[in-house]
Formats: sequence, C-alpha cells, structure tokens
Amino acid sequence: MPLHDLVEYFNQRISDEQGLKIPPLSVRGGQIEGRFGDLRLASEFHPIRRADDPSQVIGHDATLQAFEPESSHNLAAKVFHAADVGSIINVDRMVRTIHMLNYLPDAHENGYLFLHVHPRHILGVKRDHGAYFEEVIFRCGLSPRRVVISVPVTPVYDRQLILLLEGLKNYQERGYGTAIKFDDKANAAFLERYCIEFLYRITPDFVRLDRTFFSTLRQNEDVSARRKTNLLSVIHSLDAHFVVEGIDDQRDVALAKALRADLVKGAYYERQDAVEPPLRAVTGA
Repeated sequence: MPLHDLVEYFNQRISDEQGLKIPPLSVRGGQIEGRFGDLRLASEFHPIRRADDPSQVIGHDATLQAFEPESSHNLAAKVFHAADVGSIINVDRMVRTIHMLNYLPDAHENGYLFLHVHPRHILGVKRDHGAYFEEVIFRCGLSPRRVVISVPVTPVYDRQLILLLEGLKNYQERGYGTAIKFDDKANAAFLERYCIEFLYRITPDFVRLDRTFFSTLRQNEDVSARRKTNLLSVIHSLDAHFVVEGIDDQRDVALAKALRADLVKGAYYERQDAVEPPLRAVTGA
C-alpha cells in the first residue's frame, strides 16, 4: 500500500479509536510525524551492529523525538508522564505506528526494528499483547519476526514482575523478538534479587545494557561490581544476544570487547559512518 494511503488509513483508525477531531499523523519533509497535545512526535533511528564487525548493521533502534512547535528541544520523556493508563496505551501505540511508517523505506534490508514499549503499556493491557500492533505490521507488509519489542526493567516495577513477564511472553508467542534493558543506575539488591530472576524466567532474544552500567567493574572489592559481574555471567549463559550501548570512544570499544558483547550501538560508530557508510546485514545477529 502506498505511504500516503497508509497514513490516511491510520489517521482514520486512530481518530476513531481515540475520538480525535484532528488527524494525528502528517507528512513533514518526507517523514511521518504525529501529534500529542502541543508536541510534534518524530522518529530517529540508530544502527545496532555486530561487535566483531561494526560495519555490519543488523537492525535499527527507533527513538522517539518530541518537539514543541518551532522548537528543536527534545521533550520525549514528557510524552510518557501522563497519569492515565489509557493515555499511555494510546500514545505508545501511536508512537510505534509512526516508527513503523518511517522505517518502511529501509524495510527491504531485512534488519530488525527495535521498538520501545513502556512498562505501563504492558501492565495496562490485560491480554493478547501484540495483537493490536500485529495488524499495523501486516498492514505495512512486514512480519513480527523482524520487530523486537524492547522493554526497560527498572526498580519502579519490581513488584509487578509476574505481569511484565506475562506480557513479554505474549509478545514472544506471537513471534515478536524481545529485548530487555536493565536500569544502568539500579542498586546491587535489584540486580541480585530481580534482574537475574527476570532473565531466567523469560530468556529474551536481546539483553541491552549501557556501558556506564559496568563503570565500577574495575573495583573488585565493591559489592555492586561483583553483582554486576554475576549478572554478566548469567547473560552469557543464556541463548540471548548481548548488546552494549553508549559506545562513544575507543575506550568504550575496548570495554565492549572485554565484556564479550555480541552487538554494539553508539555515537562512536555513527561518526565513523560519516566517513564510510555501513553495510546492511540480513536478520540474524
């Protein structure tokens, strides 16, 4: 289906579902944008690469950009501060639709598309997680196997472990890839009591950690560092791809190598792309 027709279809669908008077999606500069209150929503994509050969891109991480009219200041975090669970579900679905539509020009490359899903969305949907978005994917001519549902795991939701796990398992059963990203500022107790148990119960396709998560590993006497080392051992023992993010310089590159990362992401590689464009890899890390 032509992009213009897809935009019209989703404008009608979203407007009907949410009772909107003004179509939420529009085309600006060749990109699909959305409207949330006074904010303009847009997509930004960052390559995820093979650690052993960063020129090989296995997929892209979709990041939300949110701007006030005529402003370049990103207010993405503000979008998900709504108190109403229904609002979180609606905006989360609209953001993923925007990302999917903006990804279509690169969809022929067969890479993964990593889409962030807010934990409150998973907790707010009672069953059949992924069913709504499956229709969006099929309408765009794609398959759930190429979409990775990426969920942050933080101490804020540690009392809702079972519900989060059930939601992620629903996505897995529908054929989606799954990724979890642990809070890089989490304390040692959270790592030991929650993160490791979470991994053993779900076994995601990808585990994402920022390089700052391991900044204390050199302090062997530190309890937090030892627990982070234990978490790293568990990650390597599972059938999951380990992604180290936030690679900004050569020291970070060396750290990712020492951590035995499977995949990497960061500004360091994107600066290299300006000199030599990366290769597109087919799905499969």
